[in-house]
This record gives sequence, C-alpha cells and structure tokens, in this order.
Amino acid sequence: MELPLFTRNSGIFSFRVHHKISHRLQYFALILFSLPLRWLPRRARSAGGAFLGQLIYLIGIRRKVTEQNLRAAFPSMPTGAVRQVCARVYRHFGRVAVSFVALPRISTKDLGKWIYFDGLDVLQQILHEGKGGIFYSGHIGNWEVMGAIAAQLGLPVTFVVARQSNRDVEELIDHYRESAGIEVVKRADAVRGILQALRRNRLVAIMIDQDAHEDGAFVPFFGRLASAPRGPAVFHIRSGAPLVFALSRRLPGEKYYIRFTRMDTEGETNPDVLTARMTAVLEAAIRETPEQWFWMHRRWKTRPPAS
Repeated sequence: MELPLFTRNSGIFSFRVHHKISHRLQYFALILFSLPLRWLPRRARSAGGAFLGQLIYLIGIRRKVTEQNLRAAFPSMPTGAVRQVCARVYRHFGRVAVSFVALPRISTKDLGKWIYFDGLDVLQQILHEGKGGIFYSGHIGNWEVMGAIAAQLGLPVTFVVARQSNRDVEELIDHYRESAGIEVVKRADAVRGILQALRRNRLVAIMIDQDAHEDGAFVPFFGRLASAPRGPAVFHIRSGAPLVFALSRRLPGEKYYIRFTRMDTEGETNPDVLTARMTAVLEAAIRETPEQWFWMHRRWKTRPPAS
C-alpha cells in the first residue's frame, strides 16, 4: 500500500511548515539588514562588517575549528599569535559579508581608486583564443568584488556556486551577483553549465579550497593531504581552456588588489597533478595573508584512503 507523503497530523508536515517559515524569516531579515548597508560609504560599511565579525568571534561560532586549523597549518606560531590571526579572520569575513550587498554599485570608476587590477592583458588574450578560460581561486580576499569589477570591464564572467538550503536567500544572492554582471551556474549543473559557458568563450570561476569528499584528488595543503575538486583540471584537459589563478587581496583602507596569472600546463594531462599544482599556488597566496582565508571551513574533514 502506498502511503501519502504527509498528513496534517504528521511530524513531517509540521517540520516542513516550520522550515518554510524560518526560511522566509531569514530572507526578510537579510533584506532589512542589507538595505541600509548598501548605501553606506564604503569604509563605514567595512567598519560595520569588522564589528559584526568581531562579535561573531566573541560569541565563538566555529572559533575552535578556526584556531585548530591555524595551529595545524602554522605549528610554530605562538598561541597568542594564533588567537590574533583568528580574530582578524573573523573581522575580514565580516567585511566581505557586508560588502556583498553593494556589488551592483561597483563600476569601472572604482578602478585606481580602491580597486587595482593586474592582468587585463591576460584575460584579453584568452578571449582572443576563443576557448574560454577556467579561473581557479579560493575564499581569500574578496572574490565577489573580483568578479564584479571584471564583469564591469565587459568580461564575460561565470561563477560556479553551490545551492543554498534556503532557496529564498539563494535567489537574493544570485540577484546581487547577476545585477553586478556575473552569470551564475549551480554546482549541481556544473558539467553541462561549464562546458556550455566555455563554448560561449566565457571566463568560468571555480573555487578549489572546499572539501571535495571521497571523489576529490588528495593533494598536499599546508602539510596535510586534503581532498580538492578535480573539476578545473578535468575541464581544462577536456576543453583546452587555459587555467588562470585569480587572486584577490584586501589592502588597508578597504582597497583591493586583483591579479590574474595564467598557468603553464603544457604537456600535463594528469588532472591530479594539475590539481596539486593549483592547490600549491593557492597555499602560497594564503601564506602571504593568512587572515584573509576562510579557516572556519573543515578543509581536512575527508581522510585519504588507507592505501
């Protein structure tokens, strides 16, 4: 006998109703929070973000994970220094979070004022070749600002992003990115979406610093093996689209330096080798400004096979 999906007396029904209401409340809270922030001066908004980040640090959300990751990555760093870097990590990502609502306001007028862009010739050469480009990076600096200014320069930017559990919030986030000129492809549709974007000669940005579970390539990252996504390397081998490291770095005064560097992959057809090389490049960038990387993530959660 086939049972109904739920009844009004079932716990499933009440859970789903509650779940939907909580998602709507989160959505409207985000709207109310973001509207005034969007029109604040850039530095005032940044100061508010730093305050928010410091507050979250003091509350202790994922602080233990962050400190553990920092200690493992920098074993010679004194305990006091670890705590200082940890606090700066939270303040940095508070700034990143509040800057997101102002993405649609970014324009080419900001170049040379608070955004410094290096590597435009690299991007133009890639577009001239006509195969698109695969841009790999991590949650370092402010990757959203990097994508927005590139789009405002007329470059065809596509972000590969994960789905959010709250679909209302997801639509709002997508709206901000699309209003800034960024095309969005969901990770669940990545194979088709990325290949189509490359055929349209677009510049596809993919993060490589999140745990890729058992399907990833286990590569060295701060002295430990971490599961990294093979996707960028596989798409590069399959399509011939060049690999480019995209770096964003926050400077004093809420300014940003952005750089694009093309990777020499001639003769290399092993995706795991390429993934290891890309991860090494990202690690070197993180070591220069460790307070600007997302140490809250359980990067080494998936253990490599015993063999």
